[in-house]
Amino acid sequence: MRIHHWNWKRLISILLSTAAAVSLVLSAAVPASADDKLDELLKQKQEYQKQLEEINQQIADNESNRADAEEQKQLLEQQQSVITSQIDLITAQKNDVNQQITAKQQEIDQKQADIDAKQADIDQRWSDFKLRMKAMQQLNDGGSIALLSAATNLYELLSFQQTLEDIYSKDEEVLAELDAEYNDLNNQKQDLENDKAELESNLATLSDLGDQLDSKNQELKASIQEQDATISESEALAQSLTEEQKKIQAAATEAENAYDSYLQSQIKQYGTSVQIHCSLDFINPLNSYKYISCYFGDGGHGGTDFAAPGGTDIHAMADGVVTNATYHYSYGYYVMIYHGTADDGNSYATLYAHMNSQPLVSVGQTVSKGELIGHVGTTGNSTGNHLHLEMRVNGVRVSVLPYISY
Repeated sequence: MRIHHWNWKRLISILLSTAAAVSLVLSAAVPASADDKLDELLKQKQEYQKQLEEINQQIADNESNRADAEEQKQLLEQQQSVITSQIDLITAQKNDVNQQITAKQQEIDQKQADIDAKQADIDQRWSDFKLRMKAMQQLNDGGSIALLSAATNLYELLSFQQTLEDIYSKDEEVLAELDAEYNDLNNQKQDLENDKAELESNLATLSDLGDQLDSKNQELKASIQEQDATISESEALAQSLTEEQKKIQAAATEAENAYDSYLQSQIKQYGTSVQIHCSLDFINPLNSYKYISCYFGDGGHGGTDFAAPGGTDIHAMADGVVTNATYHYSYGYYVMIYHGTADDGNSYATLYAHMNSQPLVSVGQTVSKGELIGHVGTTGNSTGNHLHLEMRVNGVRVSVLPYISY
């Protein structure tokens, strides 16, 4: 028996709200236990879904923390690389300055040797000069008079006197030159020592800077170790959370299946008196899309994927009642609609997955063909914006393409 479109939608809505209301529509009252059972299964399903959402949030937060730690570690390693390069440069400069100091000390030592040699030369010259002066003094004391008396003419007398004066002048000149050379060598040595002192000052500055860089490098090393510890803890926590997620997901799936099965049984039970009819007049849920990115059956794929921009409207393919409108770890945000039984005796349902946010419809709500139920997204196990669309006949997934235009 086929009923008016408005009647069956109202019937399903009433069935999913309260058993008492159903009794006003149906000739036979729905047992209170059936409604309680449905509520119990729904609460159980929602509780597991809540746990799943919480652990998914923990996984997302943990992944965010790990990503932050890895990003921070990368920044620290970049800073450490810069610091290490600066330390290498400072070390090379210190080595160069040390070599210059060594070379300068060698020049100073050589200059000191030159000074010592010059001093020895001066001492020897001075000793010779004193001997000559002593000899000339002796001549003045008597010997010179005899020599002067031996002169046969004025020329010899003047020549002898000039010779004595020349010897004295030459000695004075040589001693003056030696003294000037000695002073010059000392000045050169002082310049070298000043240069060395400046190099040693530069070396001290470089050493201080190197110590500061070493200290900063140690701080960075400690910070990197902290980030490594955070990453390791995050990875361990991720593994633990994933295991817990699997357990909760298994329980959630079991609760969801129990709820779906019981809901379907109730719908079928009351369908014996008033049949919910499916016209098989399905429409494409998307007004437009880019292309089909994955077909039903490809690699065991249970639906057909329509690539479309994020936010694209998703419409109900036919009249029906919403049996699921929630979040699933694989489907992401999704909606499932039961469309009733067609003339061929088969029951039909459709599923719309990876919506960008909470669906626009709720469980138990009746929807009309073309009604907006959500928007295209990439939530759950998805690698890009698309609609994962499933057709289920008697609960078995089949390709949706034979039922729609595409």
